[in-house]
Amino acid sequence: MTLFETASATITGIRTEAARSRVALAFAGLVVAVCCLATGGIFVKLSALDPIATGAWRIGLALPFAYLWQTLERRRDRAAVRPLDARQLLLLWLAGACLGLDLALWNVSFHYTTVANANLLANLVPLVVVPAAWLVYRETITRLFALGFVVALCGVTILLSPKLGAGAGSLFGDALALMTALFYGSYLLLVTGLRRTIASGRIMYLTSFGSLSVLVPLALIFERRLLPVSLFELWPLIGLALLAHLGGQGLLAACLRYIPAGLSSVLVLMQPIVAALYAWPLFGETMGPVELLGVAVCLTGLYVAKLGQK
Repeated sequence: MTLFETASATITGIRTEAARSRVALAFAGLVVAVCCLATGGIFVKLSALDPIATGAWRIGLALPFAYLWQTLERRRDRAAVRPLDARQLLLLWLAGACLGLDLALWNVSFHYTTVANANLLANLVPLVVVPAAWLVYRETITRLFALGFVVALCGVTILLSPKLGAGAGSLFGDALALMTALFYGSYLLLVTGLRRTIASGRIMYLTSFGSLSVLVPLALIFERRLLPVSLFELWPLIGLALLAHLGGQGLLAACLRYIPAGLSSVLVLMQPIVAALYAWPLFGETMGPVELLGVAVCLTGLYVAKLGQK
């Protein structure tokens, strides 16, 4: 119910029916994108390859679909074929490199810390995006919005708190997961700016090369298990490419044109919640009273944050 109320609040004050429809559709698409992004950790956990190589396969297998996406955009919209200047190309590469580093660090962190820690620390994106969105895009930060995302962070902490018990040996993994939030927040900010002048399919396609320029060398230098040897080892990589990357990152890029960066970063906090729901039937990880309380607190924080977003 809270999500539908938040969607309604998002479109309040928009004058034209067409604009209201676009914002409502973008909000719904953003929720779907978060659900797709939440599958990332599941498929990484199931992958037989080394973590950075898994990230490279995620981008590589999605590349043909991203090319098809941008091709369809070009047929529909002439603006999608406008030549890009050097600054735009640099920002596209930088956005892709940030996403590549995000995937590398996040995938590796699973080998040193708990899944709960990795998800929690990697989703501290608002701490990066909200202040930067105010500085770069002049998006207003109200006290109510700040209260909302703090409450949402508390909800995620409560949700994952029963599983947070890693010792000092996980400090390295925790640091990697925390750095993930920095790079993913940078990716969100760059895509938000690029989305104002470049179509989402084109962004997905061109940023993929930036990601691969980071992931492939790192995998070749530091890892050994780089290639799947059977169909059983290939299907988690296909799932990562189609659901987590195209369905998650692609749909996210498409929706960022109509959703403020601050609000999108708070909605991304739902990812650990959805991942916990996935893990329940797949790995037998049930949700007790504490986890359910965390869900309620997080959704309340999302609603309060929207009320405070101008």
